[in-house]
Amino acid sequence: DHNECFKSDSKDNNLLRLKRDVELSHNMVKSTDVQIQKLELKAKELEASFNQAEYQRLSAVVKSVIHELCPRLANHMAFRHKRLVEQYQTLDSKTDLTKPHEWYLYSRLDRRKVIFHGGPTNSGKTFQALERLKEAKRGLYVGPLRLLAAEVYETLNAQGIYTNLLTGQEKQVMPFATCIAATIELAPTDEQFDIVVIDEIQMIGDSSRGYAWTRALLGVRCKEIHVCGGMEARHLTEKIVKLCGDDFELREYERLTKLSVANASLSSAIDSHGCYKDVEPGDCVVAFSRADIFAIKVSRI
Repeated sequence: DHNECFKSDSKDNNLLRLKRDVELSHNMVKSTDVQIQKLELKAKELEASFNQAEYQRLSAVVKSVIHELCPRLANHMAFRHKRLVEQYQTLDSKTDLTKPHEWYLYSRLDRRKVIFHGGPTNSGKTFQALERLKEAKRGLYVGPLRLLAAEVYETLNAQGIYTNLLTGQEKQVMPFATCIAATIELAPTDEQFDIVVIDEIQMIGDSSRGYAWTRALLGVRCKEIHVCGGMEARHLTEKIVKLCGDDFELREYERLTKLSVANASLSSAIDSHGCYKDVEPGDCVVAFSRADIFAIKVSRI
């Protein structure tokens, strides 16, 4: 009896599931019919409202537009795109800071010769460069200090080589001048020279003023350039010269006079009165402020 009741329940469940499946299928068919009717109505609404002749005329207009207007539009877009690309390339080249040697186009027209005079202080390197400068029909000297520029200015003028002085503090113009003595920041890059002397080239590595030596080395317009300074700047200078496509020549110098440390100081106490009285002609006293300079002067009295 128990088995017969179980079979009866299972049969009823199957009938219920079958009934639900039939109802679901019926609903789906009904929904599909509704969708078909909607599509048929929409198709009737979209039917052409013009006759065959009008249809052919409109088709001809569309084909004409495709053959005439579309190619012109495509050409316009291509031209416009090309212009935008060219404008971007121009902007990119003008704002590219990775190739500073290309900023000075006139200087790149000539293959320059850069002669590096390297050696310690008082070795004659700057003297040799200035001797070559005296032979120039149009020459330029640039250095880090106004005093150095003024010294070259006075020396050359005293020897009959008319020279202008150009610094941040003053400007001295000599009639019929053939040379310029200037501080490094004022090195002209828009004039042509026969000989250029760039002094104290080792300061190219200075964090605040090094740019001025870089600018001068890259930008001066001259076929023969003499750079003077310590040997520590040799490799960087040579690298820049090679980058510009110029020739590099190295001339090394030895110190002309012996430099030695005195056995005894000027005084047991450097701040004692009169400690600088033993300073002899030719000695150099280095001070780092105006107050120290006046204090040293007073101590010699």
